[in-house]
Amino acid sequence: MPYRKGQHVEYRDQQDELQRGEIRSAEGSGAQTRYAVQNEATMREDKVSEHQIEREL
Repeated sequence: MPYRKGQHVEYRDQQDELQRGEIRSAEGSGAQTRYAVQNEATMREDKVSEHQIEREL
């Protein structure tokens, strides 16, 4: 499922921990899409792939 800039999502970070954040940008298409997600807790930007996103909030 393609996500869009501004959506709030729940995702798994590099340590496989569940995080929440807002999508800031997306690049690529299909299953290869990479997202820049601003983490709500740390305010840092995480780079995540489509399969790391669990669901839309």
